[in-house]
Amino acid sequence: MLLDSGAWYLQPGQHLAEIDRLLTRAAPPQRAAYLVERGRCLEALWQPQAALRAYDDAAALALPDATVRCRAHLGAAAIHYAHADYGQALGAWQQALPLARGDGDEAAIGEALLGLGRICQAFGGADAALSYNAQALQSAQASADVRVQAMIALNVVSSLNALRRYDEMSDSLAQAAMLIAQTPGQPFLAEWQVYAGIAAAATHRLGKARQHYDAALALADGANNHWVRAFALLHLGLLQLRLHDGRGALASLYAAREIGEAMGTAHTLMDIHQAISQAHETLGNIAEAFEQHKLYYQYYRWTSEGLRRDALQAILPLRH
Repeated sequence: MLLDSGAWYLQPGQHLAEIDRLLTRAAPPQRAAYLVERGRCLEALWQPQAALRAYDDAAALALPDATVRCRAHLGAAAIHYAHADYGQALGAWQQALPLARGDGDEAAIGEALLGLGRICQAFGGADAALSYNAQALQSAQASADVRVQAMIALNVVSSLNALRRYDEMSDSLAQAAMLIAQTPGQPFLAEWQVYAGIAAAATHRLGKARQHYDAALALADGANNHWVRAFALLHLGLLQLRLHDGRGALASLYAAREIGEAMGTAHTLMDIHQAISQAHETLGNIAEAFEQHKLYYQYYRWTSEGLRRDALQAILPLRH
């Protein structure tokens, strides 16, 4: 059985030490569950490759246990997605969904549906992502897992942003904020601050947007959340560019690029290089703008590889 605990993201280092101690004497069925928990801790500690190995080992050991296999697939999918390995991510989410449904695990059903929506959004189908998110939230609300509910609610905000439906973002941000506040440790608060800043900037409240981005950066630093720091720096750079602070924009964007390159987050790097290209063009550095645009296109091609078009068509548009 899996451990019903938030310790893997609240105190991942301490929890990992305890899990490693338990693994030394665990029998194979329980060992698989502990390996899933180990993967979660390693993921929270920004060790994605080690986490992926733990999830793969858990899935191999847990063949008779649908619950553990499902959780292992969900963990692996999230790591593949973060590194723009969308084919592997989609395959893992598609394996997790029937296992979750067979097990009646509403929180896991919600996570798997959310994953399918993320793939849709990555390939321009934010409207389909919203449909998946609605189903995901409905499933998650039938569970007691408020962390998953908060994660899904924040992805609704992300989809609305992708669709430029800024007038609807306010209510969705409020719902996400309520769920985040109920989640121990408030793990998505820094990311929420970035989306709140995006919504403020879209409605011409630029000073408020800067406050949200600064809050996101402070929270990300406190939680050692490298991806949210890069995400916040990207949008801070875009705001600075809008405020005609070209040098400040480049400083923020190059700092975001450094984090993105260290983490290998291809989709984020694609957006960062596009923004850097825009900044250089604004400053009249046309040659450098062109070089950055070429890098943007390379990342665009990279993120498009590894996902068969027939696999994408199976989820886009949404099929019930």
